[in-house]
Amino acid sequence: MNSHPVRLGRVSFLFSKNLGMILISILLLFFVFYNLTAYPRPWFDEGSHLHVPKTFVRFGVYADYSSEGFRYYGPTIGVGPTVMLPLALVFKLFGIGLLQARIVMGLYLLGAILVFYSLVRNLSDTWLALVSCVLLVSSRSVLILYYGRQVLGEVPGFLFLIAGLALWFAKWESNNIKRLILVGLLFGLAIITKYEYLLFLFPMLGLAWLANIFYYRITAHKNFIIPGVIAGVCFALWQVITIGYLGPTNAMENLSLLRASAEGAAFSFNPAQIGKNLAGLVTPSVYLGALLPGLIFGFFTAFPRNRDGQRWGVLYLLMAFNLIWFVTASIGWIRYAFLGLSFASIFIARLFYDATDHLNLNPGEDQAGGRWAGLLNNRVLYRWALVVWLIAIIVIPMGKNALEIVFPGPRAAEAMASYLEANVPKDVIIETWEPEMGFFTDHLYHFPPNNLLALAVKQVYGNGEPVAGHYNYLQTEKPEYLLVGKFSKWVVLYPSEQLSGQYRLVTSIYDYDLYQRNK
Repeated sequence: MNSHPVRLGRVSFLFSKNLGMILISILLLFFVFYNLTAYPRPWFDEGSHLHVPKTFVRFGVYADYSSEGFRYYGPTIGVGPTVMLPLALVFKLFGIGLLQARIVMGLYLLGAILVFYSLVRNLSDTWLALVSCVLLVSSRSVLILYYGRQVLGEVPGFLFLIAGLALWFAKWESNNIKRLILVGLLFGLAIITKYEYLLFLFPMLGLAWLANIFYYRITAHKNFIIPGVIAGVCFALWQVITIGYLGPTNAMENLSLLRASAEGAAFSFNPAQIGKNLAGLVTPSVYLGALLPGLIFGFFTAFPRNRDGQRWGVLYLLMAFNLIWFVTASIGWIRYAFLGLSFASIFIARLFYDATDHLNLNPGEDQAGGRWAGLLNNRVLYRWALVVWLIAIIVIPMGKNALEIVFPGPRAAEAMASYLEANVPKDVIIETWEPEMGFFTDHLYHFPPNNLLALAVKQVYGNGEPVAGHYNYLQTEKPEYLLVGKFSKWVVLYPSEQLSGQYRLVTSIYDYDLYQRNK
């Protein structure tokens, strides 16, 4: 007689759980794939990266392309072959287009979220994994939806990194050599995909190894040495392939360009900027002020000298190295804190999770006044306050994300591309620093050299000399058309005084102005 209520309760529970998973899956697919070509709007970085697979498919050359010919530097190292080659394959099979490219990136994004969930669930349980994922996806500082829906390297590199961590953590004390080699391979792919991850992965491995030797004393040395060696070999092998393919001259050009870009944006060490970077991390826009408490709480998760403590310590080191570098050495683009803020979502989730006894809001019974007295208990009010804070951290930015995806604004690049296709001959040179246009049409574009980018960064963020003073292509080559967009306006590459008397405005479409040279 008592079996029916139990059975019905279990069915009801399973139905609710399955319904919840269905709703979560629908929401996830919406955030990853809905309005995929409209949000985000194509821009400078994505456009330059899209050049490489397009050039590879059209000409069989792994390079960027400008009117003077192939450019084997710049975008060829901005994002690794782990992204460029799958895009080229999809372009070859299904044609060249933004939708095809972003479907590939959407799959990377979806994979990253699912592997992230698996990683956290292995560390703790389903609820903590779910809360961590929701924080990751909703955050307006991580911006994983913004970066992951376009052709950039952050999210694919993150996917390889957390896949390596998940594999590494699964059998922490009993990893065999084959498993450790695979972990190192995944770490290596993460570095090749996004060179920036090199700055944090190897220091983490080194310090985690030392912590194991002197503090934890749990696992064998090979657990750190083999992944580090294999990751280093992967990175070195890609450099050998790059030098062999590009040739020493182009490889040195790439190295020089990478060094100049890093000096301006990634290794500035500007005391005035450090304060701004630190202030930027503790603003309400970053997890609604929960980052600092999460970092402090997360520090203590690594204290237990056991398997769990050591694994939490590895994650904390990765997060800490990225955020310390962001504060002390970068120019403060929040994109540079992507890795650290992504892992911070786990520690923030655990802070709320542990502080509320696994999100337990049941007030229980109070002997003096029953359930209503329990609701007035300080401990219960404290838990409710934390849960309300957590809900606000999630719901407010998630709502903004949803609005941007549903109402992404005008498709300016595509509109200008349509105008060019209808009105501008394909055999005349169009000067522009809007590389996305070189993806949308097959016109003969001339793009400024990539070494100007480092000068532009110094101009905008370091009070450097105007970049326009280092570039005189309009005066020397006199191209027939000039296309000025959001990026070139931002750095004032084509000042109005240079255009006066030489070029006349043909049309303006949203952010783009098309000029034609006076006869």
